[in-house]
Amino acid sequence: MVNRGNRLRYVMWIVLGGVVLLLAALIVAIAMDVQISTGASAAILAACGVISAGLIISSSRLPVKRAVGPDQPAESGQVSDPSAGNISNWMFLADSYVERREYESAERFYRRAADAGHGPAMARLGEVLYELGRDDEAAHYRDRARELGE
Repeated sequence: MVNRGNRLRYVMWIVLGGVVLLLAALIVAIAMDVQISTGASAAILAACGVISAGLIISSSRLPVKRAVGPDQPAESGQVSDPSAGNISNWMFLADSYVERREYESAERFYRRAADAGHGPAMARLGEVLYELGRDDEAAHYRDRARELGE
């Protein structure tokens, strides 16, 4: 699959390859006591630059796919809330609190992610609520997570 990240990675490798090629040519030239013109060196780097620029320009024209449309319900792992980038942070923090058995703090972060429609957070929130002795509320979140396939 080719996406922007992959194309930019290709750009990096092409530029690096051009630099390595130029260094190899210079080493061979020095070993053979041959001089390489500045123009030849510039041509090697310019070719790498042109290829890299082409990849950058073509990657900027790739379509951007939205995970969830404005008229679609959020599914497991796909949320339309602008704070969705924070979900992984909330999950990380909550998991850290669970490891330390600080379930009240874990509940706060799992609940934020669950309220944003994140299925795994709902399942984990259910587990934390069971640990806190709130079985009815825990069952509710476990059922919601099961409906989302988590």
